[in-house]
Amino acid sequence: MKTPCDYHPTRPAQWGCPSCEAHYCADCVDKRVVEQYGKKKVFHFCPECNVEVERVAFEDIVVPFWNRLPKFFGYPFHIRPLVLMIVLSIASVVFSRLLFLGFLGSVFIWGVFLKYAFAALKNTASGNFVPPQIDSKTIVEDFAIVFKQLGIFIVIGIAFVKVTQMAGVIVGFLFLCFAILSVPAMIIVLVGTDSLLRAINPMIFAVMAWRIGWSYLLMYFFLILLGAAPAVIGQYVMGYLPASLHLFFYKMAENYYTIISYHLMGYVIFQYHEEIGYEVDLADQELPSREMPSEQDEAGKLLNRVDMLIKEGKLDDAIYLMKNETSGDITNLSLAERYYNLLKIKEQIPDMLKHGKVYLDLLAKANQNEKLCEVYSECILKDAGFTPSPTTLLKTASSFNQTGKPRESIEAYSRFIKGHPENPLVPKVYFLASNIFNEKLKNPRKAAGILKALIKKYPNHDITPHVQRYLSQIKIS
Repeated sequence: MKTPCDYHPTRPAQWGCPSCEAHYCADCVDKRVVEQYGKKKVFHFCPECNVEVERVAFEDIVVPFWNRLPKFFGYPFHIRPLVLMIVLSIASVVFSRLLFLGFLGSVFIWGVFLKYAFAALKNTASGNFVPPQIDSKTIVEDFAIVFKQLGIFIVIGIAFVKVTQMAGVIVGFLFLCFAILSVPAMIIVLVGTDSLLRAINPMIFAVMAWRIGWSYLLMYFFLILLGAAPAVIGQYVMGYLPASLHLFFYKMAENYYTIISYHLMGYVIFQYHEEIGYEVDLADQELPSREMPSEQDEAGKLLNRVDMLIKEGKLDDAIYLMKNETSGDITNLSLAERYYNLLKIKEQIPDMLKHGKVYLDLLAKANQNEKLCEVYSECILKDAGFTPSPTTLLKTASSFNQTGKPRESIEAYSRFIKGHPENPLVPKVYFLASNIFNEKLKNPRKAAGILKALIKKYPNHDITPHVQRYLSQIKIS
């Protein structure tokens, strides 16, 4: 069972304090960067008792690969692998028109992409879920691993022939089935040891697959589907395309599913690295857990600190922290909401009303109309003379009207006229108010009175002709 963060119950805890026994997610723990021997290292401390925390069990926080499948399919659409797939697919079409040179070119292209796929696998196995860069280090360095994987298939082929000759076709076929089932395990061993001899050693790859358990079979099932996908798509989807386009899209599909397959194997290594003995340095990275953003801005970090104080009942400390950290200049909606609610709970009315104007501006900008009306009503209740900014007040009045509260809308429009009599939008506000009286409140006499006063006060305004037409349509019984 996963241990939740004490301050974010929907997030699994990644750290535990040995002193106070509190549990924290990556956003709550206190991080300190220390430079040692020219290299930066991150240490994690309990924000309460200042004791270095311990990472909780890995299996409690990592997302199993079967719950992460949609993200595997999005991995190749990162700009790096996508550009490489397009370029190599175009190159494949070009080389296909040549003879012997074309064959060599195709082999080279296959080797380059396989090397990149291995780089992606190693990246993922180390906990880095961003595709590797396309440079000489990624493509050229340690290229021998491509030949070693090719060596795995050559060894399997030779062994199949020998077994068939010695024990017959049936035994040879059973051996081949076992060998094909073991290929992902051999590749995983190859990545971990960089040794072809160890990769083809049954005492090593079989034990490794056994340690992963039934998840290995599930991974293999997905790998079979991914491997078969290009052929199926090529036959039933791309078969109607011209030859050149068919080859291009087929190569794109082939590369696409290849990179997914290697990314998947890398994640399985990452998920089961403790069982299979693969070394992963988790000290300076955050693990891929549910609802865990990769980065968080300063407002988000402050919000987490405030939430911790609120949960501990330290509301005054939370208010002081927000005042001290923001100096009243809050531009984050979530932070503004938390500050407003704290001031309301502690009945710090002057500060609540002052901040209320900032909060209302943010709500109006975010089009949160219901909340806008609610907060406005609360502020009016505390101070009858409360007046937000002109733009926000107009948005509030319109929101009241849209949510079926015409009287509240009229009140907001009246507050706008009284608070900002020189605003150029006042004539339009008069007209909007008359429209509500006529159509929502069924008071045409009041509407007509407003319109006549509007025409008299602003005879040369651009809106006046429209007002006159609307007035002529009003029927007063």
